[in-house]
Amino acid sequence: MSSSTSAIDKNCTFLILNDKSGSIQQEEICKDLESSDMTVKIRGLKNAIMALLSGEPMPRVLMTVIRFCITKDDHQIKKLLMMYWEIVPKYSADNKLLPEMILVCNALRNDLTSPNEFIRGCMLRFLCKLKEPEILEPLIPSVKVALEHRHSYVRRNAALAVYSIHKNFGEQLLPDGPELMEKFISQETDVSARRNAFLMLFNEAEGIAIDFLADHMDNIQSFGDGFAL
Repeated sequence: MSSSTSAIDKNCTFLILNDKSGSIQQEEICKDLESSDMTVKIRGLKNAIMALLSGEPMPRVLMTVIRFCITKDDHQIKKLLMMYWEIVPKYSADNKLLPEMILVCNALRNDLTSPNEFIRGCMLRFLCKLKEPEILEPLIPSVKVALEHRHSYVRRNAALAVYSIHKNFGEQLLPDGPELMEKFISQETDVSARRNAFLMLFNEAEGIAIDFLADHMDNIQSFGDGFAL
């Protein structure tokens, strides 16, 4: 049996059918990624993702992606990068975080502070898929700031990110998660954002959730279907 582990066998939230015959060469992918033509660059990213899902390690591609893709503002590039970051190997053979991940973490932080609400919200939702505490830890301050963003789309995804991080790494990365959500839900007016905050409290700090319901029982009808238990 091959010692190389396919990304399909790891924790992954998507699967792509690759019906192309023959293997895609690493050099070919790198050449596409280096292209100034956005269509060619997108093709390279798609091929890199399919290669990883097929179990090809593609070690040279990671640095090429970092150098030639992470600064692009194209929305399709951004979406493909999130898929790539999710499945790309992040640890070396001796189980140490790859040094390239520092640059990846900086790229994630840049998207978390983007003036574009869509990019910011999408990145917050993407953090729910990450299971590497070394990558998540430097991003915690940006997640907390997002809870106070003026746009509800950002706030509701920030609440989901807090829930996910606390669920997986509570005491290690976000010990104050319940207190953050308690303050957040008491001030939030958006129905979806408030629902996400309550979901976190209900599963991670049941006492606070019960107290919130008791204090707002008279107004619960105005809180939306998410509170229909």
